[in-house]
Amino acid sequence: AYIQMIRGAQNFIYLESQYFWGSAFSWLKNDQVSCDHLVPAEIAQKIVEKMHNGERFVAYIVIPMFPEGDPGGIPVQVPLYWQTRTIEMMYKRVADAIKEAGNGTHPTGKL
Repeated sequence: AYIQMIRGAQNFIYLESQYFWGSAFSWLKNDQVSCDHLVPAEIAQKIVEKMHNGERFVAYIVIPMFPEGDPGGIPVQVPLYWQTRTIEMMYKRVADAIKEAGNGTHPTGKL
């Protein structure tokens, strides 16, 4: 359902999630984690495709600033690490597309 929503979106995506990670096959490091669902990669791809078509598209991804639990504990740190790898991958894909397009914007204008 998420993939269909992303692929059909015209102007923006708004997603709220307690945890946001996935598409580990595209992470810049530690890509051997079994966290392979496509949602983050699909969102990044949608932005890249819209940029190549000269269309505006934005993804709003709302995640908690402070997850539940002891911030230094393993049950909190592991998801935060995976989330960081996911966001890093998405920013890299969008930044590469921006650089290729030469339009001088920043990934934070899209994600």
